[in-house]
Amino acid sequence: MEEVTFSRGPARRPIARVADPLLQWSTGLQTQQRSIYAGWLIQTGRMEALDAAMEAADFKTVTIRHSGGNLVTHWAVETANLFIIAEGVQSIGEMRTASERYGIAYAWRTLADGRPQSVLKCRAFMRELLEVGYTEPLLVSVKSTLTGDMLEALNRQYDVLDAIDQLRVAQGQPRLNPPFYACSIPIGPGTEVARGGAQKKEIIPIVAHVPDPIDRPYLVAHYIRKAWVPLIENLLDETIAWSVAISTQIALDETGSGHSAEGETTYPEAATYRPNGLRVAESVL
Repeated sequence: MEEVTFSRGPARRPIARVADPLLQWSTGLQTQQRSIYAGWLIQTGRMEALDAAMEAADFKTVTIRHSGGNLVTHWAVETANLFIIAEGVQSIGEMRTASERYGIAYAWRTLADGRPQSVLKCRAFMRELLEVGYTEPLLVSVKSTLTGDMLEALNRQYDVLDAIDQLRVAQGQPRLNPPFYACSIPIGPGTEVARGGAQKKEIIPIVAHVPDPIDRPYLVAHYIRKAWVPLIENLLDETIAWSVAISTQIALDETGSGHSAEGETTYPEAATYRPNGLRVAESVL
């Protein structure tokens, strides 16, 4: 072929659809035994390798009673130690006015009844699964008031990163200026709070279980292993591009259809069940 010099290129390629297993939050769901479960959930039976890894990591299952009495079995992850595949966290104000994303997808959509609802999605590795050799990311998905909780939990990571450098300086070492994924973040249930309008409802929010002050044992326990760094860094560029595209798709979902931006039907993970059987959806909060 004739030698040609191009001033643009290479050709841009479609962003691959993310098919990561879904990690969703329960603010207090009724179980088959009519107890209340709050924490992270991963549905069983979707991926054989993931089910085997969850079992190897000693996680237990819980059967949740969803709307209409539908029973679905999930892996119960009360607190997940997550390596977030992102360069950092942006403020809500920044993400509402700018299209740039650091790896975390966030946008507002309009529900069928006209109410706005925020949605946050990110990709993460769970430390407990990495430790048993499962090296595939999970898709973390939260909505409504839980997006603020999740962003606040993620922002605690900056205190952890600062603590790493403070410890290094105290030991006579140079500052590392570590990346956002240098430590896993333990994200789990907080203290029950009341939220909503005139009729407030109690839910279990998301919080980061980071001590104050942040001590050396915490840093040692959550610091990333050398072998795991390439897993994150090899996915970082595509995840940043994904977060921009998914943020746009969320904003265009003006029906609040209940489908994720990847086309996967989501369960009402952010719903509160009470022993009297009444269900209060997170969307009303």
